[in-house]
Amino acid sequence: MDFEIVQIIQEFTTAGGAERVAWDLAMTFGRLGQKNSVVASKTPEVPPENVTLRPIVEWLSRVPKRGLFRHVGRLVVVPLFTIAAQFARLPERNTVLISHGDTFYGDILVVHAVNAENLKEKRQAGQWAWLLNPMHAWVALRDRLMIGGLRYRRYVAVSSRVKQELMSYYHVPPARIAVIPNGIDLSRFHPEPGFRTAIRESFGIPDKATLLLFVSHEFGRKGLAPVIEALEKRDDPDLWLLVVGSDNPEPYVKMARKTAGRMVFAGERRDMERIYPAADLFVLPSAYETFSLVCMEAMACGVPVLATRVGGIEEYLKDGVNGYAITRNGDDIAEKLDRVLKDGHALDSLKEGAIRTATSYGWSEISRKYLSLAEEVLEEKYS
Repeated sequence: MDFEIVQIIQEFTTAGGAERVAWDLAMTFGRLGQKNSVVASKTPEVPPENVTLRPIVEWLSRVPKRGLFRHVGRLVVVPLFTIAAQFARLPERNTVLISHGDTFYGDILVVHAVNAENLKEKRQAGQWAWLLNPMHAWVALRDRLMIGGLRYRRYVAVSSRVKQELMSYYHVPPARIAVIPNGIDLSRFHPEPGFRTAIRESFGIPDKATLLLFVSHEFGRKGLAPVIEALEKRDDPDLWLLVVGSDNPEPYVKMARKTAGRMVFAGERRDMERIYPAADLFVLPSAYETFSLVCMEAMACGVPVLATRVGGIEEYLKDGVNGYAITRNGDDIAEKLDRVLKDGHALDSLKEGAIRTATSYGWSEISRKYLSLAEEVLEEKYS
C-alpha cells in the first residue's frame, strides 16, 4: 500500500538532537523513495528534495530558544506549537504520523528522553536549580498525556534503557515499544585528515598535541568539571581540551589552575563535521543520556570515546574496542587517559574500532526499521 509518513517537530533543522533525527529521517525517506512530509514552525528557506514541508504558526520561529533567555522562549514556543499541531491539516488516509514529542496524538511517538528519569538523576546528585525552570512542569504534564495516556499505537525508544523507563514511569506495554537507535549521517561525519590541521591552526592548538574534545550546551550535567579535574591531575603539557557549547565557561576557567592555557572554549558551532576529526579523544562524563548523538558522531569521524555508561551509550561503547567507560570522577578519567595514551598503537586501534561501530548506525539501515514499523502500524490502523 502506498502511504505517506508525516513527521511533526517544532524545528525542522539540523541544529539539535531531536531536530537532527527528524531531518535525517526525512532525507533518508526521500532517498529511499518514501513519500514523506514534515509539520514544523521553523523550516529551511530552501525546501529539501523529496520532502514536503507543511509549516504552521511560523511566527514561533522568531522567538529565541537559545542564549540567556532560552527558558522563557521555550516556555512560549513549545506549548503553543504542541497545541497548534492538534489542528494541522494532514492527509486523512494512508498516513502514518510520527511525532517527536510535539503533539498529543499520533501513530508513533519517538521518545528521545524520559524527563522524569533526568530529574531523578538531578535530585540524586543534589541539583535543584531545575525547580526554577517552569518548562519541567509543562513537560511533566505533556508526558503524562502523551505517554501515560497511551495515545500512540507505538512508542520508539532510542535505547533499551529508555524502553525500561517508559515501562517503569508510564506503564507502556512492552509490545507497544520498539527500540530503534538514532542514526548517523555517514556522508557528513567521517574521518577527514585535512580538518585536523585547519581546525587546530584556527584555535592555536599545536599539531603534535593530544586533543580532547567535549561537546555540550550543559557543561554541568554533561560533566565538564571532572574532565578538567583529570587534566589538572595529569598536568601533561601536550594534552589540550577543546570545549564546544554555548554554556558559561567562566566557572570552569577558574577551575583550571595548571591547564587554563591548554583549554579552548569554542562556543556554539555548526560545523561539527570539521571539529571532530581535529580531536584524538572525545570525552563525555554525562549524568544522563538516552542515546548521545555526539558520541556516535565522534566515532564516525574516527575519534574514540570516553563516556559514562548512561542511556544508549552503554549499548555501543565497548572497552578497549572503541573507547572506555568512565565515571564522573577526575581520578577515573585520568586513569583511562593514561591507559589510552601510554601506547600510540592502542589509540590507533580504538580509532579503527570507533569507525567500525559507527558504520552499523547509518541512516539507511535505521530508516528501514522505521519504515517496517510504519507498515506495521498502517496495517493495524486501516485494517
